[in-house]
Amino acid sequence: MKREAHGTQQPRHINQIDEEASTAQRSDSPVQSINQRFLSKIFGKIKLRTDHFFLKETASMTHNSDYHHLLLAYDLSSRCDRALDRAVQLTRDWKAELLVVHAIDPVHATRYTKLTQELPSWRRPENYQTVVERRLSLDLEADEVKAKVYVAEGVPCEVVLKAAHQENSGLVITGLGHDEPLVRIQLGSTVDELLRELPIPLMIVRRRVRGPYQHVVIATDLSPASRPALETAVRWFSDARLTLFHAYEGAGLERDASANNAWSRTAHSQCESFLAGTVIEPSVMHRLHRVIEKGQPGALLCDYVHHEEVDLVVLGTHGRGGLLKTLIGSTAENLLHLLECDTMVVRGR
Repeated sequence: MKREAHGTQQPRHINQIDEEASTAQRSDSPVQSINQRFLSKIFGKIKLRTDHFFLKETASMTHNSDYHHLLLAYDLSSRCDRALDRAVQLTRDWKAELLVVHAIDPVHATRYTKLTQELPSWRRPENYQTVVERRLSLDLEADEVKAKVYVAEGVPCEVVLKAAHQENSGLVITGLGHDEPLVRIQLGSTVDELLRELPIPLMIVRRRVRGPYQHVVIATDLSPASRPALETAVRWFSDARLTLFHAYEGAGLERDASANNAWSRTAHSQCESFLAGTVIEPSVMHRLHRVIEKGQPGALLCDYVHHEEVDLVVLGTHGRGGLLKTLIGSTAENLLHLLECDTMVVRGR
């Protein structure tokens, strides 16, 4: 109610100034004429400053116009610590809302309940969910970031999908271990399910966070389904060095120079046609670096990531084949274990 009262006072104040200005304009008094010129200068300066502020705010809004609702899928293990650090960095830089989601394994919950039943009489056992929520809150307090915590018992993929839907999340962030084979299989299956079911982008964090992403590569097969990946990357990481990567195989033409040149011209032409159909500002389009190479897409992309210090690779799903078929296929393991950097997968329209 206070906010509405304040909002109604403002128009009355402006109307009062307008009435006084109109009275001054109708008056022939020299003093009032001087006052009118004085007020015009003052209000003119105020208007200029207001316009300048409006232009600055508009520019900052167009820089990253999305209002982000981030979801961190966090299993309390060390392999998700880097994902937590990246989620915190993005939350701060984007001024986003962060939701931390943890799925409780029913087996662990049952085991915890059995162990706490034998506590002394002066110790009241805590609910396992309460223990998990407290630990999550402590991790977030250490990073000095405000976030909501969502803890539920069930299958991790189902818990994440439900939380993302309820909170209208725009990006899911998670980590991926690569040392323990058993952990790799378990987490790989969860990520694979998320890739199939999640309607929003999924970011898999591998590297230590050293600040915002500096070099972002958008790998594409030039299909319409991969356009959202490019548009999302440009919109979210416009300050980074942006590279569009496309590889074509052209099998059986290794020794035919004229045929190779024809393939190259066709690939470049297809790339420009692909870009013409995307919604990207001309200034960003001008500095978008294109890498179009003949060869096996997966091997070329991994080599490029290694030698060009790439922080993040963005891909689209449901392409017609080529790169996406080679890397993603029916599981996430091909993609996640070929690339050394962070990965973000964006679903095609």
